[in-house]
This record gives sequence, structure tokens and C-alpha cells, in this order.
Amino acid sequence: SGHYIRQFGRQATQAETDAGMGGVFLGNVHGVFLSNDGLLYVNDRSGKRIEVFDKMGNFKKNIVIKRRRPDLPGNGSPWWILFSLDKAQKYIFVADGSDEMIWTVDRQTGETLGGFGRIGHMAGEFTYLHTLAIDSKGNIYTGETVGGRRVQKFKAVSN
Repeated sequence: SGHYIRQFGRQATQAETDAGMGGVFLGNVHGVFLSNDGLLYVNDRSGKRIEVFDKMGNFKKNIVIKRRRPDLPGNGSPWWILFSLDKAQKYIFVADGSDEMIWTVDRQTGETLGGFGRIGHMAGEFTYLHTLAIDSKGNIYTGETVGGRRVQKFKAVSN
């Protein structure tokens, strides 16, 4: 009916983010995604994490994307996510704007299982990797912003 129902969350301090406090966001909320089981995944891009809530706004957990190179400061930065096509949505595909990677993450454990990509303008490389989409065959489409300005398609080679 379009009636306001609820809101949750507030601006975080760096100390709250560093401590892993849920329900606070360091910068702009950069994506909100609802899973098949009713959990809400929120990209705290500046906080370099994905926060997971139930529909009532109760914090459940953080998913932190580790950097490709552990010698680099901070964590990866989730700019966009999408869920795998299986009914349980076992995997999350994460567009990481810090490392210019697409990570595959186990949705239940938050463990990073693998990834691909790197900074650049050639095929398979990314410049400001921003959004993801998936088709019915599991192929992933990427959209780049600012200096990238293109779409790439990655063919699924296994399920």
C-alpha cells in the first residue's frame, strides 16, 4: 500500500565499524538485497563489510571480504552483491571495489571461496567495478562506472 513501516541503522564511527558493531553504517548504504530465506544483506561499502539483518532490522552477522593481498591495509569493499541461482542461494557473488575483484562467498559461513579479476581495462579486468547481474544460465554480467564505462559477460563454466 506504500505506507511507511520501519527504519533501522544509523551513522557509525570508525571505532564502531572497526569493532564490528552491527546496525551502524560508516558511509552510504550502497546496496540492499533480500535473500530467499528473508534475510536482508546491506552493503556498508565504506565500512568494508556486508551486514546481515532479519526483516525486522535485527542484526545477525557481518561478512567481511578479505583483501586479495593481505599486505594491503583494510578489507575489501562490497559495492554490489548477488546471490547464486540455487534455491538455497548457497553463494554470494561480491563486486569488490577495493581490489576490483568478483569474490565467491559461502553465504552461511561468510568464507571467501575464490575470486577473479584485477585492476585494468583489458578483458577480465575491472575499473570501478560497480554492479552485477546474473542470467538464468548462471552467466555473470558486470557494470563498471567512472573510468570503466563498460559491461562484460562472464560465462559460467560449472555450477
